[in-house]
Amino acid sequence: MRKRKILFITGCRSDFYIQKPIIDAAKNSPFLKTLLVVTGAHLLKKFGKSLNDIKKEKYNIIAKIKNLKISDNRFSRLNGASVQLSKLVKVVKKFKPDFILAPFDREESITTAVVGAYMNIPVAHLGAGDRTRVNVDGVIRHSVTKLSNIFFCFTPENAKRVIKMGEEKWRVFNVGHTAVERYKNSKLISNSILSKYFNLDVTKEPLIVFIQHPVSNWLEQTKKHINISLSAIDELNLPTIIIRSNSDPGTETIKAAYQKYKFHNKKVRYFENIPENLFVNILKKASVLTGNSSMGVLEAPYLKLPVVNIGLRQKDRQNAGNIIFVPHNKNKIINAIKKSIHNKKYLKKIKKIKNPYGKSGASKRIIKILKSMKIDQKLINKKITY
Repeated sequence: MRKRKILFITGCRSDFYIQKPIIDAAKNSPFLKTLLVVTGAHLLKKFGKSLNDIKKEKYNIIAKIKNLKISDNRFSRLNGASVQLSKLVKVVKKFKPDFILAPFDREESITTAVVGAYMNIPVAHLGAGDRTRVNVDGVIRHSVTKLSNIFFCFTPENAKRVIKMGEEKWRVFNVGHTAVERYKNSKLISNSILSKYFNLDVTKEPLIVFIQHPVSNWLEQTKKHINISLSAIDELNLPTIIIRSNSDPGTETIKAAYQKYKFHNKKVRYFENIPENLFVNILKKASVLTGNSSMGVLEAPYLKLPVVNIGLRQKDRQNAGNIIFVPHNKNKIINAIKKSIHNKKYLKKIKKIKNPYGKSGASKRIIKILKSMKIDQKLINKKITY
């Protein structure tokens, strides 16, 4: 029996580590063959060149596509996507995958979905039906859904949303999220090793992990927004690990703001990239996750970790109730972080939250579908139900 070829694509550290349990499960399946395309921020030194981490996993990397255009203008992501699309066509033509997995809501998602739609290769959309606003990613996500053939949703609510978009029910699967596997599979690292790596005592005081990404709809306000956040971090005077934002337009502004900021707080540490096992362990030690990363919505619930989300990015997403949403206001950010660290009643509530993104086993459910789904004209030729 010929193994089915599943094409995966990854463009940044965040999408890779969510997909990794699925790629691992596909790699270990006797029925599937993995084809991995690495692109985007993975290939750039300024973002930690996480390609080196991926190589250690000994995946079947069939192509490395250099497409990223680092700039704080609105054209850069589009230009990068056009380069990626052009090169991806050649890769797919050469390797002829049976399925393409389109991940989430970024360039890699829309380019793979377009290629699959035009080349009659079924596309499975990972993270279909999730709802976001104020960033172009939310629009891209639903566009990818309309181009795709089957849908892997993280929650029942998201699955219902896909069906409301006119997709046939038999194509929609509520598989849950892979965050559980990401954190369960990580090896425990001692406090002494963590303290040495981050040059911080991770046991003495509450620890803040800070990740703030630029927002496409408010690109011109990026500098103002990040400086408000840094001012709050400075005044709190707590150990804080800042991790560089994603590669979207505005990333250079955010990095420059950090470099220019004169911190009185001497317990702030900045990292372009953190090795996976160290990152997972330091997040487990954190008292609060701050900024606007999707991790606060998708992964923090498993850790029962309080989150302070600054601004409207992530605002409309289904969450477990572990998030305080605040505007770009210094005092409100400070008060929310203090509540997340010190308010016993609130922390007790966080410990009891129910994770809407499911339990362990998402990757196994996805692999079972990919290996058994019949590839025929019924799958390829979609019907719109409205």
